[in-house]
Amino acid sequence: MPLLKPCSALAALSLATAAHAGAPLYHLTQLTVPDSTSVTVEDINDVGQIVGTYNDANFVRHAVLWDSAGWHELALPPGDEVNGIARAINNVGQIVGTSDDFVQPTFGLLWNAATPGTYTTLNNDSGAPVTPADINDDGVVAGGWGVPSRAFVWTATDGLVDYGIQDPNVADQQARWTAINDSGKLVGFWNVHVADIHATVGVAGTAAVVGLGGESDTQRTNIVGMNGAGVAVGLGSNDMQTLVPVVFADDGSFTEIAGATLDQDNGAAIAINDAGVIVGTAGIGTANGPVPGQQAWVYRDGTVYDLFTVVDDTTGFASFANAIAINADGVIVGTGRDADGNLQSYVLTPVAADPIFADGFDQ
Repeated sequence: MPLLKPCSALAALSLATAAHAGAPLYHLTQLTVPDSTSVTVEDINDVGQIVGTYNDANFVRHAVLWDSAGWHELALPPGDEVNGIARAINNVGQIVGTSDDFVQPTFGLLWNAATPGTYTTLNNDSGAPVTPADINDDGVVAGGWGVPSRAFVWTATDGLVDYGIQDPNVADQQARWTAINDSGKLVGFWNVHVADIHATVGVAGTAAVVGLGGESDTQRTNIVGMNGAGVAVGLGSNDMQTLVPVVFADDGSFTEIAGATLDQDNGAAIAINDAGVIVGTAGIGTANGPVPGQQAWVYRDGTVYDLFTVVDDTTGFASFANAIAINADGVIVGTGRDADGNLQSYVLTPVAADPIFADGFDQ
């Protein structure tokens, strides 16, 4: 029997998968960088600025920003074949990500969209790797650091503060934050191995990692994204084995987003905006997070849509792998595969209904 409990965010909704026919819901724009072999998008803010990474012909990754003026490479520390990923951007243009050359420890980096040629290093003096996951509009950064990973929060005032793990008495436990909102709410997960992973919560300013409680402490769960109101989404186990897209309640219960696995057996919810529109991926195999799956989806207006079937043009893509972020205007960014199997990225802009036809022709 399913172990999913009702959640107030979805309890009143009847969710269904649409076999969509008719006018497209989204206009597709491909994110490109000249001479790149693949492009992986990571985030979009409410201004429409987008961040991610691209691979060059030598398989080196470069951190990149896209805005209304085009694409801009983000500066990285010096070195041979330094890899960079821009992972998140807030609404004032602050960007966090990482660099790694497989010699030095992973550096957590902070950029500003207005000055992409400079950066701030977020690491402390421990020599341990630092991987930021998110940044809120106050410039507070959250993620994981060290080996095994421990949760951290970074601010310009206090630098990197160790928030630790959920239970130091559990051997080999690790933890990291995956999202932070403007109120300072933190969400993430702790785990020991892939079969033992659980959602966590915290608050910026209090150096602690707390289990979300309820089923989230006993079932496999992972919070991946959160909106401004603190509604969290991610993965939950519906039978102690299969991970499916879910919405979390504050008491640790979680509700499966019915239909969001599409034609697959499993999946993940990745992001939710303040209007409650959720995006994610289906077909993640045994992974515990939002790795690119087999299909991308959006939940809106009580219905789950396979995104590949509701866009106006799929040129450049053989399939969609995931939908990874959504902004306040409902603009979605995600990744897909081209005909050669390379990872490419897209922007999906909602197609507005034509008001001329909204009330028919009887006026």
